[in-house]
Parts: sequence; structure tokens; C-alpha cells
Amino acid sequence: MYTPASFRNDDKAAAFELISAYGFATLITVEAGGAVVSHLPMIGDAAKGVLRGHLARANPHSALIAGRRHLALFEGANAYVSPDWYAGTQEVPTWNYSAVHIEGAANIIADPAGVDALLAELSDFHESRRHDLEGGKIWKMEKLTSETLRKMRAAIVAFEIRVERLEFKAKLSQNRTAVDHQTVAEKLASGNEGQRAVAAAMRPAPK
Repeated sequence: MYTPASFRNDDKAAAFELISAYGFATLITVEAGGAVVSHLPMIGDAAKGVLRGHLARANPHSALIAGRRHLALFEGANAYVSPDWYAGTQEVPTWNYSAVHIEGAANIIADPAGVDALLAELSDFHESRRHDLEGGKIWKMEKLTSETLRKMRAAIVAFEIRVERLEFKAKLSQNRTAVDHQTVAEKLASGNEGQRAVAAAMRPAPK
């Protein structure tokens, strides 16, 4: 990933915070000179330095997981930045965004207890962030019969990717003057949900 020094973030904890906040990955594996791509939710474990997820067994990508090196991409909030927001007049449009790239080899999680633990971890994490939970309880794996769970387990390939290379790029107007940075943040803060998320990521302003 092309990452100028001003946009490079070496904070591993912050990278895993982005993974946790957005939780949805693009998984890429190279096979026979081409890219095989799947989109899936993944859990990042900063303490162990791993990503965990699963693919449908019917997905041809699942047959390429074991022992192979993969690239997982996580995108944070992103937003267009208008040149009208800068103090200068000879400016051009750009885009503010954050992204984490993780490369590493994968191992299959074959043990039924390990598969169940992953499924519970994924569902519990995302269920806890549901927008409609004010008056209800989260869905739990315990609601499934043992037979349903057995069939679901057989229909997926669960895996874990060891983080061997991590890149975190946060292009958030750090290369602009403090005045431009503040103006861009204020403009985005008055926009839609995605724009407001970028504005929040831009603070504090560069010194």
C-alpha cells in the first residue's frame, strides 16, 4: 500500500481498533496468477496477533485457505474533500480515509469446539452492537439445536491468519496546515454519518 510518511500509522493497537470498529474484510489470495477475493466479517485479536473468520465451504476460496498466505483489507470511514475547503485557491479534490492491510499465512480451525468458539465470538460481538437492543436481548448460539449447529459447522471453513505484516494508513489531512485541517474537519462534521466519522478520526489537529 502506498503510504507517504505523513499518513503512516505504526500504532498496532490503533490498527486493531479500526478492525474492531468496522469488522468487515476483503480477503485476497493469489492463485494461478489471479486474485481470488471474498468479503467476510473477521475478528482481530491484537494480543495473539491473529485474525479469525470463516468462509462458506461451497465458496471455492475456502479450498485455498490452508497453509496459504493471504491479504486481508479493512477500510475505515472515508469521505471526499473539496478544494473549496482549503485557504489556497490552486488546490485539487482529494479523499480522506483509513485502511489496514494485514498479510499472513492461515491455519484451518478444524476442532468443533474451536469452530463454535469462533462463531460465538463473531455473533456475540456484532449482536452487542445492534441498533435495536434497547428493549431486547442479543441472539445467542444457544438458540440453535445441536443438529442445526452441526449442519452449520459442516457448511463452513473456519480459519485463523497469523499477522506477519501489518500496514495502517490514515490519510486525514495531516499534510495540510492547521487551518486547512480544522476547516476540513468542520465541513465533514456537518455531513452524513460517514463524513462525521472521518471528522472524528481527524481530531486532534496536527501541531
